[in-house]
Amino acid sequence: MHTDDSNDTTPLGSYDAEVVESVWQSAQAVPGNDPQVWRKDEFGAWIHRRDYRRRHSEFGWEIADYGYRMRATGLTSLRPMQWQNHVDFQVAARHQAVISADGLRNARRLV
Repeated sequence: MHTDDSNDTTPLGSYDAEVVESVWQSAQAVPGNDPQVWRKDEFGAWIHRRDYRRRHSEFGWEIADYGYRMRATGLTSLRPMQWQNHVDFQVAARHQAVISADGLRNARRLV
């Protein structure tokens, strides 16, 4: 039976709010920017706190999981990553291109 879960904004497979906040805190704070709102991922791409799991946003971000769900290394295996970097991490690594900050915007750059 299908039920209407329109009030449930937690997507299947998402992380608890405490985990999301902990991962956000591990992103790079940038001097001159409010660290509760703006940070950068490990590739230097801007991410916006409210844009978690929002792929329509240039500043959307997701959690890259390198073993947390398998209980391999706990929270240290989770990384905040701009969504395009997250989606094509394998392709980007092979082609040596990532999404990174270009001033106040994000752009694909060769590394």
